[in-house]
Amino acid sequence: MDKKIPITPFEIIRRVKDVPETLKWSRRKHLMISGPEFWGIHHIYIDNSLKHMIFCLKADFTTHVFIGIPTGAKEWRKYGKDDNLLLSKQLSDDSLEWKIYKDLVLYKGKMLPPKEIPEEPYWGEVVKVDTFNDDANDQWIVSKIKELYNK
Repeated sequence: MDKKIPITPFEIIRRVKDVPETLKWSRRKHLMISGPEFWGIHHIYIDNSLKHMIFCLKADFTTHVFIGIPTGAKEWRKYGKDDNLLLSKQLSDDSLEWKIYKDLVLYKGKMLPPKEIPEEPYWGEVVKVDTFNDDANDQWIVSKIKELYNK
C-alpha cells in the first residue's frame, strides 16, 4: 500500500517559484532521507557544482549509487559488499527523476516500482541536513560507502 504523499499537486506547483532558492540552499549539503519504503533511510550528497549522489544501502551490504544533476540520475552504480563496482550504467532522463525540497524529496521514473496512482511520485522526508564540503569522485564514493556502513 502506497503511503499518502504529504504534499498536494497545488503545493508542488506553488513551490516552483522557490526552485532557484532551493538549488542555492542545497549546494554543499548532505541530506538524510527517510522513505520511500523500498529505500528506507538513504543519503543524498550535493557538491558545490550541484552534482547529486544518492546512496542506498542494502541489508546484503550492496550499495546502489545514483549520480546526477538537480533533476535526476544520469548514472546508476551498484557496489558489492566488498565495495567493488558490480555495475555502472548510463540512464535515460526518465529512469529516475527527483525534486528536492527542504522538507521532502519526490521521486519518479521507470526504475521505480509501479504505483496505484501512476502519476503520483514516491517521496521521502528530509530527517537531517549537514554541510558537505568534499569533491565527489570515484575514490570518495567508495570511502563514503565504507563510512556509511562503518566498515
